[in-house]
Amino acid sequence: MKAEEKENREFNRHFPKSISQGIKDYVTDTVLKDSRYIFIRRVAGVQFGYCTHCNNRFRTTGDLKHNNSTKCPHCRSNCKIKNHGMSRKYLSDQAFVVYYEKSRINPDTAIIAQAYKVYRNYSGDYMKVETEYVAVARYLFESGNPGRATMYERWGGWQKAQSVHSLWAQSSCSNCRCSMDSIKEAIQGTPFQYSTWDQHPQPQPDYIKFFALYSKYPVVEILTKVGFKYFVGAKLFDQKTYSCINWRAKRFHEVLRLSKQDLNLVLKGMKGLNPMQLRLFQMSRKDSAPPTLQEIKSFFTKSVGDVLNELNVVLKYSSLRKAVNYIRKQIRICETYRTCSALLIAWRDYIRDCETLELDLSHDLILYPKNLYEEHQRTMSLVKTKIDEISRKKMLKRADDLQKYAFEDQRYIIRPPGNADEIIEEGKTLNHCVARYADSHAKGKTTILFIRLKDKPESPYYTMEIRKNEITQTRGFKNSDMTDEVKQFVDQFKKTKLTKRSNRKEVAI
Repeated sequence: MKAEEKENREFNRHFPKSISQGIKDYVTDTVLKDSRYIFIRRVAGVQFGYCTHCNNRFRTTGDLKHNNSTKCPHCRSNCKIKNHGMSRKYLSDQAFVVYYEKSRINPDTAIIAQAYKVYRNYSGDYMKVETEYVAVARYLFESGNPGRATMYERWGGWQKAQSVHSLWAQSSCSNCRCSMDSIKEAIQGTPFQYSTWDQHPQPQPDYIKFFALYSKYPVVEILTKVGFKYFVGAKLFDQKTYSCINWRAKRFHEVLRLSKQDLNLVLKGMKGLNPMQLRLFQMSRKDSAPPTLQEIKSFFTKSVGDVLNELNVVLKYSSLRKAVNYIRKQIRICETYRTCSALLIAWRDYIRDCETLELDLSHDLILYPKNLYEEHQRTMSLVKTKIDEISRKKMLKRADDLQKYAFEDQRYIIRPPGNADEIIEEGKTLNHCVARYADSHAKGKTTILFIRLKDKPESPYYTMEIRKNEITQTRGFKNSDMTDEVKQFVDQFKKTKLTKRSNRKEVAI
């Protein structure tokens, strides 16, 4: 506990003890600029006004009307007109504000940010309205070796967050602001000045995520300046980067996990390069006849999709060039596999069948069968699904636990299998290899779910696999892809059921 208290004290030393004038001015002049009112009332037939911004009382010129707008004759502010006698029960203004400053103890190497909810309530005496500031989060961004970012947030009491994150989207406030001028002033004269923050627009424009990333990985700067801005964006927005970037490396060729010679090839052909393509280029460098970067980019386009997990199994036995040639050939001769993704899934499962059967995959005739579909059907029939009584009992227990995934709309339903026999029957009916996943499902290593037509709940239709809260594949008869309608249903399931939860540990501050 003493260690936590010491950490909290050290954290708080970076922050001012009171709200700075800069924050107050920003809130008054920008954030709550529209929260300025002239309240009118009549005394002996003469109309008077009171400006809540400059606190001046004056005799009006003309006849001001309730809910119109006018300029205050003293401060020249644009103000809304409110009748003194009208109800003000719900008259209030609020905003969510993020403001940056330099650290109080390390102004040359660290910056801070504070998030506030600010309120003005006019329901009482409008001549005594004060702006209320409620701090909801504090952030510390430190550069150096190592750099770090720290966040404390208020949930009842103050608590250290397990990860640094923005509260922008959670603020439930229509008026959310972050002072860009405060960022520019705070970073001036610090390493953050060169961070390229202004080249990475944020969907939640408080730049919390960016400065947290830069604190930890200053290589963000050189990646952006050299032209790898896309990769920084992928890291920022929790998209896959396939470990193609060594974020802690110092020299640039090591950052990209390449030799200096291969780095030059990448820099020449980097336009439009995505993380999966770069990762495949890195992996292929060990091959005796590796494909060029352009060949990789031409084949592994967006339409191919995310196939790296499947390729990782294939590339244990095959070079990338041979794998690409084989995929092209099989798609031409086999109507079952209409996409590269579907074929790779089948090839991966075929290789796993061969491993189970202890077939020698060093022989090309086994690794590259003439007709993948026919050979896969043969290996599936040879692989005995072995599920012992313990696994069967585990599966029955999992069936109850997995009811949380139950989902339906007007046409489809999703449910977990009730027992091992259902999974085996699923594979037989749909003519795919889900049966070999039964033991992994029973042990909780993967999760199998059934998609059914609502009017045919017992008839296999599509089978879904989930690993680590992500859908890894959804296959129909003979490993067919989803129809557009089924895909829409699955997307809705993913949005509704596969959400992440964060755990927080509360501490005093």
